[in-house]
Amino acid sequence: MKTNVLYYGDNLEVMHRYIDNDSIDLIYIDPPFFSSKAYEVIYGDTKEKRMFEDRWKGDVYHYVNWMEPRLALMREKLKPTGTIFVHLDWHAVHYVKVAMDKIFGYDNLVNEIIWYYRTGGVSKSYFARKHDNILWYAKGEEWIFNPQKEKSYMMHKYGFKKSDFQVDEHGQYSMTYLRDVWDIPSVGSATSERLGYPTQKPERLLLRIIESASNDDSVVADFFCGCGTTLAAAQMLGRQWIGCDVSPTALRLVKERLINKCGAHNVEEVGVPKSIEDLRAMQHFEFQNYVVSYIQGINNPKLVGDAGIDGWTVFNRYPIQVKQSEHVGRPEIQKFASAIRAEKKDKGYVFAFSFSKPAYEEVARCKQEDKIEIELWSVLDLMNADPAPSIL
Repeated sequence: MKTNVLYYGDNLEVMHRYIDNDSIDLIYIDPPFFSSKAYEVIYGDTKEKRMFEDRWKGDVYHYVNWMEPRLALMREKLKPTGTIFVHLDWHAVHYVKVAMDKIFGYDNLVNEIIWYYRTGGVSKSYFARKHDNILWYAKGEEWIFNPQKEKSYMMHKYGFKKSDFQVDEHGQYSMTYLRDVWDIPSVGSATSERLGYPTQKPERLLLRIIESASNDDSVVADFFCGCGTTLAAAQMLGRQWIGCDVSPTALRLVKERLINKCGAHNVEEVGVPKSIEDLRAMQHFEFQNYVVSYIQGINNPKLVGDAGIDGWTVFNRYPIQVKQSEHVGRPEIQKFASAIRAEKKDKGYVFAFSFSKPAYEEVARCKQEDKIEIELWSVLDLMNADPAPSIL
């Protein structure tokens, strides 16, 4: 199995296709938090304005149902001594913990780590929410653990002998073993580490996790790699790594970070299309799967007899049709409207390289007369709308 590779696509498909079972020592994931937040961001020095969304239109049970098969497959990819860290917050951590108890086993929870940080913002209605939860589960009865120490400025109050203490600019301290509450600053706006990614986690947090739960020859994976903090920390520590994300912009950012800031060489990318010509050259069904995965939809497993439906959105199950062609016209829209009606839905999406004027006219007619809404997306617009449009 290859390492030091960035995979583009839905992590479920990437794991099935590329990642061997029993091959990974440590998985850290920072999945969407079910927080219903939208962030305006500027990516790096390009000053491109993008919309990063952590938005789920279904309820928390939809979210957990979406997470469960991914967590189950991640367990298969772990070595017998492998572990997984799942980074969440108060929105869904208790629901995901119940799911992980079923997948990994109730007794295989190693720790629930509390990451405490000091950021701005308070509320007049409740205590300020200033921590995240990190669930650490083991696959088997044994796992890698390298105890870490940190400075404690409070231990002298509990009667330890004076020879244990040292002094720095913050006062008297002693070195103590880490507990399950970690006080680590978040990524500040003025730090050189900041990349403009809204949910970016500090390198210090990932360095601590990787040092604690992996060895020099370990393989570290992040299947929601975002701006690549896990991979950067793994590269700094000399570990092998695997990254995966559904955003081409995120993967470009990760590659630049690994090469320019972490000294990585020969970073391989798999599945990332470089141009419209690359998309035109894809096999037909590969192209369909690519587009549906890009918008984080559900692919239709049928290769024939699919009634023109190539996939569905996740929560509302709106039909998706993908055409690897130019000038999609009125007949195709009419047939797709019939397929939407057969699915007992009132909305659908069509993706193609371009559409004719009659196609847009038919869309307007369907909306007015049949009460069926059809959105037409050109593949070029889709690739430029990065991260993917929120049509879930």
